[in-house]
Amino acid sequence: MLSTPAFENGPLTSIATTASPLAIDNSRLHRLLLAYYRILRANRQLPHDLIWPLSPLSTVIRSSHLDNAARLLAIRCYALQTGMGEAQREKMETEVLGEIGRVDCQTEFGQNPDDTTRQVDGWILPVIELKRIKNSRDELLTNPYDYYTIHEENPSPPIRPADLRYHRSFRKPLPLLTWFLP
Repeated sequence: MLSTPAFENGPLTSIATTASPLAIDNSRLHRLLLAYYRILRANRQLPHDLIWPLSPLSTVIRSSHLDNAARLLAIRCYALQTGMGEAQREKMETEVLGEIGRVDCQTEFGQNPDDTTRQVDGWILPVIELKRIKNSRDELLTNPYDYYTIHEENPSPPIRPADLRYHRSFRKPLPLLTWFLP
């Protein structure tokens, strides 16, 4: 999915093509930056392999009219993508936002079942992300799902290995992400 033309310049393509980052909805910007952060935490080499520019992140960082949470997330993403050290990242955060931990950085982190947004302090986002990943991994270990058998919760027929290798109409390998789409 990330190598499609829509994302050839990365998940933040819409920021690069927008005249002003202020035109982007704040909650959408938070979701985009959080997704970008998660991609970088999972695979720091991916932006280099796909040649994603740093300019959209720089635009968000330099936009003083944007909220602090978006700018903090952009700095974190920028640091991960460039391989910046922690001391240099903290210096950049201080220059852009002010004293670390003293500036309010409420980040939209998802939605509750009642469609209200969940917000967390952006300064502790890395800790929350580590906990989220650990809980997801623990869930997979305690409740493994066997995709090759039929379960009562999932009465669909089992997936054969041949189904994973080739799409019937195109006869070419499927990208990994399409396996999980309905």
